[in-house]
Formats: sequence, C-alpha cells, structure tokens
Amino acid sequence: MKVATEPFLSEIQVLWSQMDSNGHVNNGVYQFYFDEARMQALENEGFSLAEMRAKKIGPVIYKAELEYSKPVSHPDTVAIETSFGELSKAKGKVFQTMKRMSDGAVVCKAVFHSLFFDFEKQRPWKLPDSFIEKWN
Repeated sequence: MKVATEPFLSEIQVLWSQMDSNGHVNNGVYQFYFDEARMQALENEGFSLAEMRAKKIGPVIYKAELEYSKPVSHPDTVAIETSFGELSKAKGKVFQTMKRMSDGAVVCKAVFHSLFFDFEKQRPWKLPDSFIEKWN
C-alpha cells in the first residue's frame, strides 16, 4: 500500500446494544464502524455528504475484505485509521485499521474496493485530480 499522507483517525464508542450473545461486538457491526469512519475521512477530504447528495454522487463499495483478529466489547472505544490508495479516475481502495482504545490492540484490518458513482447518469463519477495526486 502506497500512502502519500497521514491516515484520518476516527473514534467510535461501542454501544451495549451492539454486543452479541458471546459478549462482544457482532462482526457485522465492524462494517458499520468502518462505514462511519470512511464517511468521516471523506468529509475531511472535502467530500461533504450534503454536497454529494445535491450532486447525486457518492461512494459505492463493490468488494470488502476484512481480517478479524481480536474481539471488542462494551464499553470500549475503537480508533479507526482510514487512508486511500491505488486510485484511478473513478476507482480506488480504502485501507482501514481498527484498534481497541483500551489497549491499542489491532482488532480488524479492512480493504474496501470502491468507486464514486453518478446516480443520475448511472455511471462512474470522475474523482478530482487533486485527490488522486494526494493519495497515489
């Protein structure tokens, strides 16, 4: 992974309601955390949710790779580092690492293959050159 800048950091509080019968966060909730952190990182890069909705564009995930390594439990908080890479005009990858704040342990690593999509024209949307240059 080639990254030209520092990852964006998000912190997300684990809710008691996200626990499963084994006493830890359900694995499906990890994707919810990654989604939230990814949108925060995009906002930080100038892709405001309100503006994307107005333009009828947005990110679409077409492949997700998650590697779970440790459980997370309530009332912990997770820290997620998000960076972008391997970008083309419309596609790219989002690299994310989730850590438990209580001990700093890596609990999950993920790679999301994504593209920006124009929902009105029903075709991929071209990423700004400045974003591609920053992260490639």
